[in-house]
Parts: sequence; C-alpha cells; structure tokens
Amino acid sequence: MSTGIVSTDQPTPPGDVPSLKTLLTATLVALLVAAAILVVVVLPAEYGLDPLGTGRRLGLTDIANASEKPALPRKATEEAPVTETVTASIVPVLVLSPTGDAPTMKGTFITQPNHYQIDSREITLAPKEGMEIKYNMKKGAGLLYSWTASGILQFEFHGEPDVKPEGKEGTDYYESYELDRTVGKNQEYGTFIAPSTGIHGWFWENTSASEVKLKLVSAGFFDWVMQNRKNKQTALKPMDLYGLPSHPTVPDEISR
Repeated sequence: MSTGIVSTDQPTPPGDVPSLKTLLTATLVALLVAAAILVVVVLPAEYGLDPLGTGRRLGLTDIANASEKPALPRKATEEAPVTETVTASIVPVLVLSPTGDAPTMKGTFITQPNHYQIDSREITLAPKEGMEIKYNMKKGAGLLYSWTASGILQFEFHGEPDVKPEGKEGTDYYESYELDRTVGKNQEYGTFIAPSTGIHGWFWENTSASEVKLKLVSAGFFDWVMQNRKNKQTALKPMDLYGLPSHPTVPDEISR
C-alpha cells in the first residue's frame, strides 16, 4: 500500500470576463435609458418641454408650470422710468464726532447746478383781473421771494411738474402749495424749494373794484419766468447779475 498523501484540492477555474462587445452594448443601453428618462420625465417636469406628449399625460408639465421662474431681464429697448434723485427738502441732522471734535450738521443745504438769478417786477392789476407769474425750476432749487400789494389780492401758490403722475399725462395737472381765495393778503415773504422740476409760482386775482399795484422781488435758481396774463403765456428773461458790465456797488454802513 502506498503511504503517500494524495491532495484533493483542485484549482478554481477563472471567472468569465465580459467581452468588449458586451461592454459596449451595456453602455449603449444605459445611454438610451438615460435619454428616455430625460425626454419623458426630466424635461416635462423641470422645464415644461414635452416633445412626446408623455409629460402631459403623466401630469409632469403641471409641476413645471407651478415652479417659480425668475423674471426675465429688462430688454435694452425698455428704459427704466426716470426718477429724480435730488433732495427736495432740507432736514438738518446732527452727527456727533467719534473723536470728540465738533459735531457735523448734515442736511443743511442743497447744492445747485448753476448761479442764482434775481427778478423784480411791478404789475398793475385792473379790477377783477387775474394773472400768473411762475419760475422754471429744477427739483431742489430754492427761491427767496417777497411780494407786496396796494390792496388785498386773492392768490394761489402752485406748481406744474414737467413729469405728471401716471394717468395725468396730457391734462392740466397742477399741485397747490398755498391757497387763499377767500380772505386774501396784501403781502407775503418766504423761501420755497421746488418739490419737482417744472414751473412754480403764483396766481393773483384782484376781486376789488379798484386797481391794485403788485410788486414782486425774487432771487434763486431758475432758468426763466413765465407770465400768463389775459390768456396769453409769455416767457420772460430774468435779470442776470453775472451778465452786468460790473457788479453793483453798495456803500458800507457802519452800525453802532
């Protein structure tokens, strides 16, 4: 008898390695499945595109319609509405210094684009006659004024903005700043800051049976003066101090 040990272990046969053709077939099938999912599910649900009509039948296009979409950018041909950014009021605000220096008072003035002008007029209003004097001003422009009359005048201080509110285009739109058509006045002094670019000024009416002489003096930042009298509008040129041959000489007076 043989005493040698016989081994019963057998080598494991190597597994089957897929061929190149099998790999290409599997890849092609995966691409076709992905494309089908894209066309049937993704496009209808995410973008509302339904080339085969399956998204509509499966209710997937409703998902796309319900999704919030960002607003489209404004076309270059559509201009944004023009708004005036100039300040039209003076609101002083005290700002303390972080280093303990003198505080700063902000909002005390409005920078103007050009030099100021003055205007002085004497007008005689006949009985029952009314007229307008207005100044063409930019938004934020200031006007110092003083008017006196030899009798009581009813008046309104108002303005007509160049850009009218929506729905008021092409209409005789104006904004009233002060109205006294009952008692009336024979004088008024003040400072006015234009709330909008346009023409701003007064309408006076002599309701008495006698003529009234009106004296108006103003100084400020305006381009031209508009007079409306007897239903005739006229553009008047104000006095320009810088256009005079020499600056007016005013003698000094010593106060004691």
